[in-house]
Amino acid sequence: MHYTQITLPKKRDKLIGCYLYLSMQLRALWVEYVTYAEEKEGPTDTEIFKLIFSEMDFFEGLRSRVADQLPPDLIRTLRNVDDYSSW
Repeated sequence: MHYTQITLPKKRDKLIGCYLYLSMQLRALWVEYVTYAEEKEGPTDTEIFKLIFSEMDFFEGLRSRVADQLPPDLIRTLRNVDDYSSW
């Protein structure tokens, strides 16, 4: 399924919850990527990077769609909450 096929909620509080959930998923994927990439013996399977980045692309695209439905000032605030992007 592509992220554009997912039906988004209409209510603001549900959209905020979606945005925060997607941010947490992205952060978890980022931690997984960094942990794997920095393993002592180094990554040996390049396919894992494709998988992780495909998942990140899905969640980032979906989060972008949610962000388009919310006011810009609110998005600036939400980007400070558990968002991997500021690393």
